[in-house]
Amino acid sequence: MSSYAFVFDASSCSGCKACQVACKDKNNLPLGVLWRRVYEVSGGEWIHTGEAWTSTVFAYNLSIACNHCVHPKCAGVCPVDAYEVRPDGIVLISPQKCIGCGYCAWACPYDAPQVDKSAGYMTKCNLCYDNLDIGLPPACVAACPLRCLELVEISDQGLEEKGLVLWEIPGAEHPFPLPTLSRTEPHLVIKPHPGAKQVGEGTHVSNREETSPALPRATARDEIPLIFFTLFAQMAIGAFGTIFMIYLGLSDKQVAGRITFIPLLAVGAAITVALLVSFFHLGTPKNAWRALNHMRKSWLSREILFTSGFAGCWVILTGLKLFRIGAFSVWASLAALTAFCGLAALYAMQRVYQLRSVPAWNAGRTLLEFSISTVVLGCLLTGTLFPRDAPVGVMVWIALAGIMTFSAASQVTISTANPVNIKLSKWRAGLLLAGLLGAVALSIWPSSAGRGSVFLVLMIALAEEAIGRWLFYARRNPGI
Repeated sequence: MSSYAFVFDASSCSGCKACQVACKDKNNLPLGVLWRRVYEVSGGEWIHTGEAWTSTVFAYNLSIACNHCVHPKCAGVCPVDAYEVRPDGIVLISPQKCIGCGYCAWACPYDAPQVDKSAGYMTKCNLCYDNLDIGLPPACVAACPLRCLELVEISDQGLEEKGLVLWEIPGAEHPFPLPTLSRTEPHLVIKPHPGAKQVGEGTHVSNREETSPALPRATARDEIPLIFFTLFAQMAIGAFGTIFMIYLGLSDKQVAGRITFIPLLAVGAAITVALLVSFFHLGTPKNAWRALNHMRKSWLSREILFTSGFAGCWVILTGLKLFRIGAFSVWASLAALTAFCGLAALYAMQRVYQLRSVPAWNAGRTLLEFSISTVVLGCLLTGTLFPRDAPVGVMVWIALAGIMTFSAASQVTISTANPVNIKLSKWRAGLLLAGLLGAVALSIWPSSAGRGSVFLVLMIALAEEAIGRWLFYARRNPGI
């Protein structure tokens, strides 16, 4: 069946933004939501050669909306399977299913999905399918006064049948600031402006505040619920892993049960906080029950499954221990299942952020950071509740000191022009050093440490990890 593709002639575009305004008007979009955006790209400089000046200054415009890709990444990552691809290739989102988590916006290399905060769900260009169904062009195409934006119908054989091919730069498909290569196979054809061949280091989008009002700082602020969710979930997983190893390592299981039961309750408190605070990140929490609808493709669905499984196994295990039901083998088997769910949740959690559209996250460093947070916060939670002179308590604090040393050694300064993030990085380094010294002191002199000093180290480490997670989310710059 035929599908559609946008054809944009950047060499003819005057940047009048008639297409952008028509789209906003036709779809009655709220303030801050733009389904079609016109990027003003500029660059070049004046070069002094001898007694003459040579100009390499250039500017061009790009009109970009959802490209209704052959392989839409937004649809693949959505945990509730809210996206639908029509037979003609038009990608639609169902507001009735959407939970407003914003994950599709992270994954899209073209920043097409945008959240409507007043409505609580994600929105995007629908190619004005209601116009197409009655033979009319999309509003943006109809409004273009220079006819530099067109919509063409293509067959399954591709654009070549229409005599249209992607403009090719060596090793690239689209001009700056679009992704040079996208595995989503967008239905987009661009005839470039001559200035696009002069793109260099100084090239930038000069109207960034219009096209991407959510700057990195605002992005991190918007993800505060996720900061709490990831930290407390990792704390619970790390603490349970520590308890599990201590329980199996002690020969006297009655003594082990008395030592580990209070920390086990703390694990429940941490995972409960994590699950509850995650709802504050959703625009439509009432649809959260749909979050397991896309287990086949979405790592977010899998993260929710294993995190909920971890919490459910903890409830059963704690209930059995509280009422002393079942033999040791039953407890050990259930504890092993809980630990497995925790590790699977941690792995799925870092895979959620392995997105090609966010290069700063799409690296092994994400798994390293999450693993360090899991061990540090897990050791803290259990070590704080163990008696200071207990052998297991000393062992936990020694492990904590070691892992904080590793965390300090592996910390990489974030390259950013944002002075707030630079200042936060310095604060984090200071807190890391203070927490490390405190953990070492408590490991050497455990019996002389009071509850106040232990609690102080706990707060220092929590503050350090919270700053680190804030900086983690601040790394996600606008895609285009």
